[in-house]
Amino acid sequence: MMKKIDLKCKIITPLFMGGAEQQPELRTQSFNGLFRYWFRLLGGSFENEKRLFGWGGEKANKGIVSINLKEENNKQEFQLQQQGQGYNYLGFSLRLTNRRGINASSSFEISFIFHPTSTEDDIKKFLCAVWCAFYLGNFGSRSRRGFGSIIVENINGDILHDFNLKFICNQNIGNWLKSQLEYIKSLNYWQARRDIPYIFENLEIYKFNRHQSNYIQLLNSIGEEYKNFRQKLRRNEWEKRIWFGLPIMPQGVFPILDHEERGRRASLLIFKIIKFNNNYEGFVLFFKPNERHDFKFLPDRAKIKFDKKEIFVDANWWQILDKFINDYLKNKNLITKVYP
Repeated sequence: MMKKIDLKCKIITPLFMGGAEQQPELRTQSFNGLFRYWFRLLGGSFENEKRLFGWGGEKANKGIVSINLKEENNKQEFQLQQQGQGYNYLGFSLRLTNRRGINASSSFEISFIFHPTSTEDDIKKFLCAVWCAFYLGNFGSRSRRGFGSIIVENINGDILHDFNLKFICNQNIGNWLKSQLEYIKSLNYWQARRDIPYIFENLEIYKFNRHQSNYIQLLNSIGEEYKNFRQKLRRNEWEKRIWFGLPIMPQGVFPILDHEERGRRASLLIFKIIKFNNNYEGFVLFFKPNERHDFKFLPDRAKIKFDKKEIFVDANWWQILDKFINDYLKNKNLITKVYP
């Protein structure tokens, strides 16, 4: 017998998701891709990933979870407007291309239908990845810079009785994030995967200490600090910006990988906005390499093309992110660590 779980969701910060022509729309492929991504960061096994999400390679198979989306009538299209230097800095590419998105406060429903062969463990593993995607990450373009934040307002359906992961915050948000991550870890499904970050050994979460009345002011405050730090980097430190994500625009800095192919890398920093009881809270997430799990941001001996020169990547450049967190934000008393 198939099991079904329904989530009613609300968009907290504008969501820029769309098809080939970038028209604003919710896409099941995009959601499924983010759920798969967070499943990897959780340390879900490759075999379980193929089982849950499907596989398109040799011996291709369809995953055991189907996703349905239903948009509500309150959907409003949105175009980024001039709102403040920090806000504009975080969303610069969206304004540059006049990208249209789905406005904050729009709602939708997302349903997960599990194949009759699904076990309770399958359902739990999948929902853990879904929780991480909603509450650690964001969706769509500029997601790592705070856009596309979504929260769950209601959950119903075939909920497992012995599964205590909470999709709706009912307490201090920082404490809630920590308690839910500790519960997910306690399920003992996870093991670090080589060369990618592992949530339970690499993730640090910091609460942004400035309180604002809406998401625009909060993103503007975070964006101003982010902009100020990056603009203070000396000219000979520009190559370290690769750790904020690649490519670097408008400089056009890409990593050069095998066969001279240009690559992309997602930033190890995520800005997250969560709304609870009409209050907006901002968080900074940082995936940090360490001795317990020294994942690879780029392959060994990778090069970047910078100022018409090819430069080999120094693995220690990641410390520029540590400097942003500890020598800049923390020294200004702008953040408080909430996890671990």
